[in-house]
Amino acid sequence: MSSYREIVKLLAANTGAKRMSEVFDNFVEMAALALRNAVDVRGSESWEAREGQYLQIAGGYSRTELYHFAHSLALLTTEMEREPCDVLGRLYMELELGNGRLGQFYTPYDIARLMAKMQINSVVEEVSTHGFADLYEPTCGAGAFMVALSQAMLEQGLNPQTQLHVTVEDIAPQAMHMIYVHLTLLHIPAVVFRRDILTLETFDVWPNPAHVLGGWDQKLRLGQAVGGSRRLLTEAEPEAVTVPAHGEMGSVAEDADCSVTLAASLDAMAARGAEVA
Repeated sequence: MSSYREIVKLLAANTGAKRMSEVFDNFVEMAALALRNAVDVRGSESWEAREGQYLQIAGGYSRTELYHFAHSLALLTTEMEREPCDVLGRLYMELELGNGRLGQFYTPYDIARLMAKMQINSVVEEVSTHGFADLYEPTCGAGAFMVALSQAMLEQGLNPQTQLHVTVEDIAPQAMHMIYVHLTLLHIPAVVFRRDILTLETFDVWPNPAHVLGGWDQKLRLGQAVGGSRRLLTEAEPEAVTVPAHGEMGSVAEDADCSVTLAASLDAMAARGAEVA
């Protein structure tokens, strides 16, 4: 039996008086809550709130049913390792949980792979220049595109666990939980926002374990500082050049050499920052 079919069977065994949509949401949320709290300060207000939410959901299931959830997460982890893809998005659609009225459907993974191949050259260039690619995706859904992009990076000889950082947003709690689980299991550094991209109202922000343990807050700050300095060098208006007097030849060239040397130093700093931690 394939992992997909076995997960479906385990989740179906937990339905009882509950709808499959509720069971699926509970499964994904409990997995995301457990992974998020693993890298938060134990006993903090946010940690306690998530722990309370986890226990509240768990209270609606028997010991056997909770085992079904644990077994499903193990199968999900194994499937992501065997063939990384949008496993939860595929399960969601195969269980016919899509909401046509709300336009809630997840992008087929084959389309996500095509989109990733169209973007991979720009990602390779950014890694070559800055040491890592820093990507943003609004309305991210379950994360099919980011998962596909990570696999495209591997095909190019790049390591998405150290050379990719992503910031993703979605207003749906379910989507937030799904992409958080996907990116955590692939150990891709990420910050996941639950946010309304129209009003920019933010409801929650979850950095994942790879982001926290990899020291990516510091790396991103360094990258922003280096990028700002580089823009100052490249966008500054050139001063009027006068013909130097006899004996002063080479001063203009020396200034240009200094700018080039500084720009090269900034690139080296950015690359070094991506390697640290």
